[in-house]
Amino acid sequence: MVELQERDQSRLATFCRRCSDFFEMVGGQPGGPTTAAEILGPLPENVTSGTKRVFGIERSGELIGVAELLDGFPGPKDWYVGLLVLLPDVRKGGIGTDVWVGLREWIQEREAAVVRLVVQKQNAAARTFWERQGFTVEKEIVGQVARVGRPAWRMLLHLAGAAQRSVERAGGLLGRC
Repeated sequence: MVELQERDQSRLATFCRRCSDFFEMVGGQPGGPTTAAEILGPLPENVTSGTKRVFGIERSGELIGVAELLDGFPGPKDWYVGLLVLLPDVRKGGIGTDVWVGLREWIQEREAAVVRLVVQKQNAAARTFWERQGFTVEKEIVGQVARVGRPAWRMLLHLAGAAQRSVERAGGLLGRC
């Protein structure tokens, strides 16, 4: 994983075009240069604190995935996953889970307590993915996408609880050996 910067905007735009299915589903418009600029751009006006980080997932020098994180919003130990998307031809191969596990460990090293994300209701596969990662629905909301309100779920993961469940699963597996 590499942290993406302004200089990566062109290759991020190419990635976004290749993921237009995702961006059309959740944003109502195909991915491209505008999407890349939004991903790399400043925080939205309604986000009053935090630091945005954008990571590229590469394979053989090709950008195959992007993750956008926000740390410190709304509180100092709160994080948001703004985006985790992979190229269509690498989805459902376990890469998303591997990426999330690495990101979760990285976030935990920074003493985060809670991670949130928003999944739009038309993206039921994403909800299933995040539930497999230990997230639960915190609240049903209406998310603003391209100035249009869309029904969504705000999902939540308490990291201390996630770590404890991992220990319990490992202990259960060890007990069967």
